[in-house]
Amino acid sequence: MQKKSFESLQEFEKNRDFEKIRAKLFTTPVPQQLFSFKRMLPFVAAACMIIALGGVWYYSQTNSSIPSAIQLSQMDRLPAQNRATVTFSDGRQFQLNEHESQVHMDKKGIHYDDGSAVAETQSAQFATIETPRGGVYDVILPDGTRVKLNAATTLRYPTVFAADKREVRVDGEAYFEVAKRKNQPFIVETANQQVSVLGTHFNVNTYGNKSEMKTTLQEGKVQVKELTSGKHIILLPGYQSLVNKGKLISRAVDVNQELAWVDGRFNFDGKSLFEVMDDLSRWYNVDVEYRGEIPDVEFFGGTYRTSKLSTILKILKDQNLHYHFTANGKLIIEKNGY
Repeated sequence: MQKKSFESLQEFEKNRDFEKIRAKLFTTPVPQQLFSFKRMLPFVAAACMIIALGGVWYYSQTNSSIPSAIQLSQMDRLPAQNRATVTFSDGRQFQLNEHESQVHMDKKGIHYDDGSAVAETQSAQFATIETPRGGVYDVILPDGTRVKLNAATTLRYPTVFAADKREVRVDGEAYFEVAKRKNQPFIVETANQQVSVLGTHFNVNTYGNKSEMKTTLQEGKVQVKELTSGKHIILLPGYQSLVNKGKLISRAVDVNQELAWVDGRFNFDGKSLFEVMDDLSRWYNVDVEYRGEIPDVEFFGGTYRTSKLSTILKILKDQNLHYHFTANGKLIIEKNGY
């Protein structure tokens, strides 16, 4: 057994020596490296970066009309969300919950639909609820009147209405469903007009500018008074009053089109580019700048207010207009080729 083991060991040693020789014969010698790639890697990366940046600069200069990936993401702005701030006359201020859409106001304070409190009135005599650009909110006033606030709108009201009248003030756009009280008229004041009702559904729009006010009646009857001249008219359903530069007129309108925003729609019928972009600017909270000569175009049709901004901006292409976003998110509109 020992001999066999020894012979086996000798055989193993012979085989091992043979394998060493074989390995030397069949191994390809590795040539000496002239340089180390790992050492050169930082320099290669830097060179690639310079080339890439140069390409981006050249592309941006020669293809400025094509939005970048960042610009494309900025185009898809979200539509208006539930955002508003309540400020009491004693200086207290509260941000309303974005997960709620409506608040109830009474002499004790403000609360949501589920009864959870926002704030107590305490000694405050007035309260102001304000929606920013890109924000909307619904309000139920102490008398039960429902008010729907559009974006960039302010509503000021007393925490307790007077015995002989219910008076509020609006700047922006708001739709009212006024609770009926025979001996306590509801009065809406704006910068240049006063709207008096007993119980009705109507819309007040002061967006145009401080000298232009529109009141559209959907149901009931209202009196509109121009404050400078004292002139007043009675509106019936389907009519709209217009106060502009001290003048007061009434005209028949398509109420469904005028109140499209209440139903969640944009109405662009008969509007200029600047009027359309004013609507979009408020709803999507985006600043707009015009460059070059912008054609005087008129739009028709509309779309849902839940649409992405980029979807609506496609209407500009039909008017030979180009748009893009700046680094700080401003929307630039210019004529193609400018």
